[in-house]
Amino acid sequence: MCGIAGYVQRRESPDRPLAAMLNKIAHRGPDGSGAWESSRDDWSVSLGHRRLAIIDLAGGAQPMVDTTGRLHVTFNGEIYNYKSLRTGLERDGLRFASHSDTEAILNQHARHGTGGLLALNGMFAFALWDEPAGSLTLARDRAGIKPLYYAPLFGGGLAFSSELISLLQHPGVGRAIDAAGLTSLFFRDYAAAPTTLMKGVFKLEPGHFLVWRDGRASVPTPFWTLSSEPSREEASVEKLRAMLDDAVQSQLMSDVPLGVFLSGGIDSSLVAALAQRHMTEPLSTFSIGFEDAEFDESNYARIVATHIGSRHFERKLSEQDLLDALDPALDALDEPIADPSIVPTYVVSRLASEHVKVALGGDGGDELWGGYPTCRAHRAASKYAAVPAFVRNAFLSPLVDALPVRHGYQKLEWKLKRFVLRWRDDALERHQNWMSNVPADALSEILNEVGSPFRAMPEIMRGGRGPDLINEILAYDFSTYMSGSVLTKVDRASMAHGLEVRPPLLDNGLIDYAFSLPSSVKLKGKTSKWLLKQAAEPFLPPEIIHRPKRGFAIPLARWIVGPLRPRLEKIMAASPAWDLKLLKREVFTTWLKEHVERRADHSKPLWALLVLDHWLRRVQGT
Repeated sequence: MCGIAGYVQRRESPDRPLAAMLNKIAHRGPDGSGAWESSRDDWSVSLGHRRLAIIDLAGGAQPMVDTTGRLHVTFNGEIYNYKSLRTGLERDGLRFASHSDTEAILNQHARHGTGGLLALNGMFAFALWDEPAGSLTLARDRAGIKPLYYAPLFGGGLAFSSELISLLQHPGVGRAIDAAGLTSLFFRDYAAAPTTLMKGVFKLEPGHFLVWRDGRASVPTPFWTLSSEPSREEASVEKLRAMLDDAVQSQLMSDVPLGVFLSGGIDSSLVAALAQRHMTEPLSTFSIGFEDAEFDESNYARIVATHIGSRHFERKLSEQDLLDALDPALDALDEPIADPSIVPTYVVSRLASEHVKVALGGDGGDELWGGYPTCRAHRAASKYAAVPAFVRNAFLSPLVDALPVRHGYQKLEWKLKRFVLRWRDDALERHQNWMSNVPADALSEILNEVGSPFRAMPEIMRGGRGPDLINEILAYDFSTYMSGSVLTKVDRASMAHGLEVRPPLLDNGLIDYAFSLPSSVKLKGKTSKWLLKQAAEPFLPPEIIHRPKRGFAIPLARWIVGPLRPRLEKIMAASPAWDLKLLKREVFTTWLKEHVERRADHSKPLWALLVLDHWLRRVQGT
């Protein structure tokens, strides 16, 4: 786990910003820094690396060169199957000089080129310079666990980095705000790949690679796609159980102390239980609790810790504790993400970093196995359509519309209002509106320039899921929301503390197996994650397996009304956000007033504005 940065540019360019780019991602790699520079024809190439030493502490320094001296790589992540890859590559005659998983990437490329990406099981983002070919390859893992930004440079060059603010240190990268990225931020909490908040700067999409050669970068290409044909194999609890155990065991590899994030939900609890089975001493588990009982899950984490016999670390947080962590958490975001759970994620990462250098987490369970309430809502939409229109229009819709909105965690009336408003939309647009902060047709109320907020099924999902709507929705969330928001939030919060977080539920085999199965084994009746819960039964208490799903939330609505109101009022008065000429200040001012006086549900757009304001001030300071 590390940070990477670099560029290829014209030799006559006076810019040499690699040191400045690496300095901005020093938190990702506090254990060391490395750089490699060379030139070929009219081009100079620079690869940089900040290291968080996890495997092969003595021999894993980067940028790394293969034994032939022809390939150089700077790499962020872990390759869990590198030992088996190495065995096969040595059999083919390739030589290794270290015990690092990084070298497996070099030799895999030497043997198979970009065709070898498919065999890499892990989380990765890397840049590889091929001297004989004069090419630079950028690649990102299929789930999008590790980040990779890139920007074309004037004259045909290309710059890249793990984080956006690092990339902005290159003088050839502009700082104009992209209207499409801003639209995406307010619509869906984050700028959806390949867009970013900056014009001319892009995120490499999950499961994609691109190749730069002779002043041109190829169109990003998927190296992996989900099959559009469901498997004929019947779902097997025993097979899933074995695959989960293997995935967790493979990700326990580490030459430094390791633990598990434990929220008390089924995903992290199952990971912790399986990890403990392979440990010779008590596993370290980490959770945070809240004094506000409505948002506190710490008792469930304690139940699991006691059940598996882990060494449990817990920190109970007051509202003031969370508020004190707000600005440091926002500082960790190199690009705005309007998900307020960045704050507790930042705090639990800080707690874990005091004891370990690697933590396993439970991310991916909802997207693979149908954990989100929207899955049930999509099924309910077809049933609601069967209700006579007179009953819907004359009674149900007015009744739901009249319900007051209370502050709290996803209250029933909040869900009902969103359902009734959007149930008749096209399924994919309906889903995106349900997941949105501001419905698509309302974006023009707050933005002067609105790009299309909707996104089609990503290229790695081409072929869709046929008639299985729920699997199609899960595939969409997997390739957009999970990588764009969930995994990004965890990456930035953990790397701010020099902590590596691994998600075993996103093992290659588990991804393929989950999407080969019909949604009927994921959502069965009112039970979500049915097959996963069946697999968890030998390892966890029933009260953990069958408890209602909760998110990692904070009392945002009450914060907007209370402690954050003075800050928002200052933003309304003066903010670099207004200098963009893209936002309508009067609308936000009205929303703040309505939220305070009428308890209207405008928490998320106001939070997005606060996050944007913080980020713009930080960018201006760089």
